[in-house]
Amino acid sequence: MARKANPALIGAFVVGAVVLAVAALVVFGGGKFFRQTQAIVAYFDGSLKGIAIGAPVTFNGIKIGSVTDFKVVVDPKAATIRTPVFFEIDADRLQEASGIPITFHKGAPGLKLLVERGLRAQLELQSLVTGQLAVALNLYPDAPVRLTGLSKDYPEMPTIPSSLDKLTRTLENLPVDALIGDARETLSSITALASAPEIKTVLLSVNKAVTGFDALVQRVNGAVTPLMASIDKTMANVDNTLGTARDTMADLQRVAGRLGPVVEATLKDYQKLAVDTDAKIGPLVAAIQKTAASAETTLGQAQRTVAIVDAALNDDSPLRYDLANALKEIQAAARSLRVLTDYLDQHPEAVVVGKRSNGAPR
Repeated sequence: MARKANPALIGAFVVGAVVLAVAALVVFGGGKFFRQTQAIVAYFDGSLKGIAIGAPVTFNGIKIGSVTDFKVVVDPKAATIRTPVFFEIDADRLQEASGIPITFHKGAPGLKLLVERGLRAQLELQSLVTGQLAVALNLYPDAPVRLTGLSKDYPEMPTIPSSLDKLTRTLENLPVDALIGDARETLSSITALASAPEIKTVLLSVNKAVTGFDALVQRVNGAVTPLMASIDKTMANVDNTLGTARDTMADLQRVAGRLGPVVEATLKDYQKLAVDTDAKIGPLVAAIQKTAASAETTLGQAQRTVAIVDAALNDDSPLRYDLANALKEIQAAARSLRVLTDYLDQHPEAVVVGKRSNGAPR
């Protein structure tokens, strides 16, 4: 007879399996089932080579989500092919300053405000070795808002071309054939120029010039050595002169220290002399002023005397006549005296023997 199954054991087994399944979801799902996420779509014009599900979505270098899906969508109206990339953003990773998460659902004011301020999505190269891409979000206020309006279920994030796309477009627009042709012509010109005989002549001239320059350098080196020795000797003399100057300055300082008291005493004597001079100048000035007053009085009297004499010596004055006669007599006496003096000078014996009648001494 078969044994009956134990219901408690079966129930415990089922409960354990459920617990293991939940634990596996928590561990391997990274807590995805317990996180609040927001789905967003972005339409990129460039190549999506290197993008993969699970690729990181970053904002200013910080991971805030991951790529969940990407598709190829044909737009029959515009006759273009679109490649939307779907990604999720953790609501807790992007929030306002107050701590309230920013909602990105379609028509949400938070997303609209950020887009107006320049929020854009851009493909970014994760590694040059692997070539894997990531979605980078950042603020580009000067970038235009480019929306397709094709998504009906998810809010759309405007995009801008990646740096790799810009480089690719620049390279594609380059006139490669023309550049290659120009390069070939340039190489041909260089080859022809290098094989020209003038170039060989120039190279020989340059070689001679270099040889002459080497000889000149050697001569200069030979002349510089004695010059450097002379400079060293001159510097030694300069050092000695500076030492002598220092000693002289020290002596001058010592002399100045000794002369200081003498100069101070001399200054005091000059100050005392100035005080005495100031005291004596007052009476002297008073005496000079008194003398000047007396001189003025005397000058007035002299002026009056001159006026009287001038009146007395008038042409009609008797005094003038008598004075003229007296002057004539004085002149005659002076002439006689001069004649006598000349005679005695020639005949000094006349003082003893007298004057002869014929004019000669007796």
